[in-house]
Amino acid sequence: MQDFMVSFIIYVENPIINSNCVIMMKIKTYMMAAVIGACFCACESSDNHSDYLINSISSVPDLPMVRTDVDNDTYQRLAAFFQAELHHPYYRDGGEAFPGFFGEMEYDAQPCYLINSMEEFQAAYKGNEQLPEVDFERYSVLVGRTYRIDGSESLGIYNLVDEDDHYRMYLGILRNVNPDYGYTCDIGDLFYWELYPKRESKPINIERRVVEAVVDYAKGPDMLKYQWTLTGYIDKDGTSHQVGGPWGDERFNIRFENDGRVKGKSGNNSFDGNYQVAASKAFLRSDDVGYSGCISLTDISSTLINEDDPDALYFASHIGEIEFFNVDCYYLRLYNSKGESFSFRESTLK
Repeated sequence: MQDFMVSFIIYVENPIINSNCVIMMKIKTYMMAAVIGACFCACESSDNHSDYLINSISSVPDLPMVRTDVDNDTYQRLAAFFQAELHHPYYRDGGEAFPGFFGEMEYDAQPCYLINSMEEFQAAYKGNEQLPEVDFERYSVLVGRTYRIDGSESLGIYNLVDEDDHYRMYLGILRNVNPDYGYTCDIGDLFYWELYPKRESKPINIERRVVEAVVDYAKGPDMLKYQWTLTGYIDKDGTSHQVGGPWGDERFNIRFENDGRVKGKSGNNSFDGNYQVAASKAFLRSDDVGYSGCISLTDISSTLINEDDPDALYFASHIGEIEFFNVDCYYLRLYNSKGESFSFRESTLK
């Protein structure tokens, strides 16, 4: 989350507007933003530019994928904390300071910590809020920050790799070079965090790679038009459920067709209905650009064959409540604003 004092004028040609999203095509943006000041640096780093998320205006929430390797309660506590505290420092009238997690630093600083105790957590945190509870006997917390030079850049994939005597943190920055989108200087923060099963404390070297790609939001809905196999879901209580083996269970699937119809299977039953979709964010996963946005399913009807499988019952009864999607060439996530989500793989991927 970022806090800038921003003045802006936006000119939009042919916008696609949804109750939750605004998709901007052929947009011209003129923006003046406060630049990050002060100095703070924690890791050795190197910048590489080569052929490697850009966000439009949107209220699409960032929710975790189904995680089976960590405790979901711990993950959700950290998600709420970092959503509130990973921001640029700001001050309210009267001088009250809200330093965020890292406090003031140079615009190109790239602090990165692998935290293995509450003492290390407290030492890294510059803010005033109470830290969430973490069992550091079982887990390690990664938290870091990099930067963007203008509004065309956003954080893509990031990955912490063990290289024996140190870790290498790969940061992928996606730069949109679509000529239909215009940006002016907007230097800003790009924050990231992760919860891992316990990892050893070692130095971290940063490798930051900027990859240029043409982002076209009109192509986002087309990436949905495959058949997808359910691999897991997070229920209304925040509990993660894996479905089938590592590749999911083909008894549960969903397919989006060109005519706006959606069809699927849920155990012994089948269902169909209508869907509408609008992409509003782009991201980088591996070498592929993926998209997020808003989706609605309507007029969902299902066969009524007797079914007692709990996964089938949950899938069939909640699929019509989804509000958002996240898709690339291989994986799809459908979720709502209450934190319930379904994760899928492209059905031919094994």
